Amino acid sequence: MTVLDTRRTPLTAGALPFLLPFGVYVLHTLEELQGFAAWATRHFGPETTGMFAAYHIPLMLLVLACSWYAMRQGRHGAWVVLTTAFQWQFGVNALFHLSSWIILGEYSPGAVTAAVVSIPATAFFLTWIRREERASGREIAVALVLGTLIAAGAIGFLFL
Repeated sequence: MTVLDTRRTPLTAGALPFLLPFGVYVLHTLEELQGFAAWATRHFGPETTGMFAAYHIPLMLLVLACSWYAMRQGRHGAWVVLTTAFQWQFGVNALFHLSSWIILGEYSPGAVTAAVVSIPATAFFLTWIRREERASGREIAVALVLGTLIAAGAIGFLFL
């Protein structure tokens, strides 16, 4: 199959891990919602809870759509790569939260889910996708680069 292959396989419980990035995102955002905007304003640039919600809601829908289409696709292709990239991004984002907490000496809202949800979920997802041959090594490599770029963009966005 090619990266742009649109063939679909029937939905099965075995494809449920493709929903993991969406679940991680929802849980992580719920933790961030209460204090991330104020924390980001103190350490990076101005942010409000309204702005935070305004860009996270469409991004959550994008991650959900990618996860859904990856489930439908089942193996290989653009949706699987994008879903893997988003999960990797949550792992990189977790490292940002944890390192910020250490460097700044102040709790980074999102650090708890980063440690107990994002990092284990990313390890599980990458192990699962490779073990189940849902993506090739090349597709995973592309996803890791893409996910790192997404994470860098998200961190860079804090300075605007």
